[in-house]
Amino acid sequence: MADKITIKVNGRTIALNPFVRRIISSVVMAAVGSLDKIPQPWEKIEITLTAEKK
Repeated sequence: MADKITIKVNGRTIALNPFVRRIISSVVMAAVGSLDKIPQPWEKIEITLTAEKK
């Protein structure tokens, strides 16, 4: 699952080392795996985070 992880901040792609890729992959897969009614196997998981306006 963790073959490709891409993080972009304000449109700029951020380089990830193997440790960070492994951490992100493990946390996301554990969170999604704990949810009910999620079909498996997963092909792609997309997460979008948007900063709150203050």
